[in-house]
Amino acid sequence: MPVFRGFKYQVVLPVAGITLLLICLSAIGFSIWAMQQEQSVVRQQVADNVTSIQGVFVTTAALMQDRTHASMALLQEQIRVRGGAEKGSPVSVAGKTVNDILIGGKGQAGDFAIVDYVTRLNKGTATIFSKDGEHFVRIATNVMKDDGTRAVGTELNNTTPAYAELKSQRAFYGVVDILGNPYFTAYEPLLGKNGESIGIAYVGYKAELPVLSHALEQAHLLKSGFVAVVDSSKARYMPSWVTPEQVQEATANKDGSWVINRTSLPEWGLTIVSAYPAAELRAQGRKVGFGVALAGIVLGAAISATLFFLLDRKVLHLLGGEPRVAADYMKRIADGDLAVDIAIVGARPDSLMASLKVMEMKLKNLVSAVRGGAAEVSEQSHKFEAAFVTFQKDPQGSSSQEIVKLAKGISRTLSLLEKSVGRFRL
Repeated sequence: MPVFRGFKYQVVLPVAGITLLLICLSAIGFSIWAMQQEQSVVRQQVADNVTSIQGVFVTTAALMQDRTHASMALLQEQIRVRGGAEKGSPVSVAGKTVNDILIGGKGQAGDFAIVDYVTRLNKGTATIFSKDGEHFVRIATNVMKDDGTRAVGTELNNTTPAYAELKSQRAFYGVVDILGNPYFTAYEPLLGKNGESIGIAYVGYKAELPVLSHALEQAHLLKSGFVAVVDSSKARYMPSWVTPEQVQEATANKDGSWVINRTSLPEWGLTIVSAYPAAELRAQGRKVGFGVALAGIVLGAAISATLFFLLDRKVLHLLGGEPRVAADYMKRIADGDLAVDIAIVGARPDSLMASLKVMEMKLKNLVSAVRGGAAEVSEQSHKFEAAFVTFQKDPQGSSSQEIVKLAKGISRTLSLLEKSVGRFRL
């Protein structure tokens, strides 16, 4: 089978190439959209995780507030039913000299009956502070230090929001740092019978949130991202796969390589921080995008190849050859060249080249018939002229019959020529 490079490479191949290009461009565009969608999924995942963790805190805060109010009410009731509080004489507490607080005339420094009674009923911790100038010192408490002893003699942290409120003789309910641990607390000024501020009544619950730990463990963002809960100084809660130092370094984000989102928890004094590497987000998007683009390119190549072979087989075989060659054949035939050897591709009898070959053969037969008829007419014409000359010389001779005979022969030849030409429609 001859190779017709013209039509394939000038028409079929460009059409297939343009189809492939359009499909590839569409695949690339869709891959970009897929990358953006993947990034949106990650961002939505971050938002969902933060919302879930925020819900844990909100629910826990509501429960804790009820417990702290109930415990504070019980502590104040115990102080009241025992005779109320008043300022006592200076006493030594863990090496510090502070004013004792008398409840019902009984000194509370080193006496843990009231605070233990409250926590025995309501759990948590309780403390009675004595005011010492600008400081508040624990004289009766069941808040424990790391060594397992009661934290008597320790002072209320003067950098907490609670201290600022209590210094102005206002109550405070919220989360504060107690000896390095976050507590959901209630502080109320302790007033003497004369209205003088003599100390503080405190109850609190260590912020242990098992549900939060589970939520943080589930909040795995991409490969190395995480959700943590921090305060102004350090990480308070985090998943098991990161350390406080890693949380601190990531949230500082000095090189700008992390995507950081912060959600404040004002009632806790904490902040939910979500962090994941920007490079991982881009890599995840590229992974999805490249997969889509590759699938699109493979599909485009398959469609283009199919289109190429269909156009090749259907069009070329319907034409029976190269369109440019067919046009050249027709031009040569129109110019009178009936000696053209028309080559036919394929076996379709209804192809353009096959019909052109049939036309050429019919034209050859017509021309041959016309030539034969013309030669015969010419020969009979010469005979007619000769017979006519003889007739002029001898009008009575046999030449008249010869003239009639020749005239009929010419008529028959012309009739045959008319039939041959009549086969073509004009």
